[in-house]
Amino acid sequence: MKKILFKGWFLLTTLFLLAVCLSAQDRNRTVTKPKTAEQEVRTVITKWADAVKRRDIATLDRMFANDLFITDTAGVTRGKQEELEILKPSPTTRTMSVTNEKIAVRSFPKSNAAVVTAVVRMVFRTNGRDSQMAMRYTSVWEKREARWQLTVLQTTRLASR
Repeated sequence: MKKILFKGWFLLTTLFLLAVCLSAQDRNRTVTKPKTAEQEVRTVITKWADAVKRRDIATLDRMFANDLFITDTAGVTRGKQEELEILKPSPTTRTMSVTNEKIAVRSFPKSNAAVVTAVVRMVFRTNGRDSQMAMRYTSVWEKREARWQLTVLQTTRLASR
């Protein structure tokens, strides 16, 4: 009889401990919601700014669509290769900071596209001297092959403060 009671107590104790452990696992498990298109695009423009600052051509090459179309502050147009050439590391110029402000993202889920408007402030150091530039931009991003790529960019220079 004692043997049966001991087996029953042991089984009950084991089941109780198992239930406690499973309950603790459930409390520690976080449910990750899928990111919205807006969240994804905000993340990618942060990575874009960082890649421009570091002049990381490999990252920029992946971010820029092959058919990228840019209109710059002077009204000059260029494509992906020209933009990558401009952003290559330079022995005389270093990008000190790239900061996006006043970011607005409008996504179009049916077309896997998003339009971003923002102000970007940049600081460059050329031959030991710092210079600043501020631009307002509108960019179009498309999700292609499971990643967001920059397809269109238009910049307008802001007046100096």
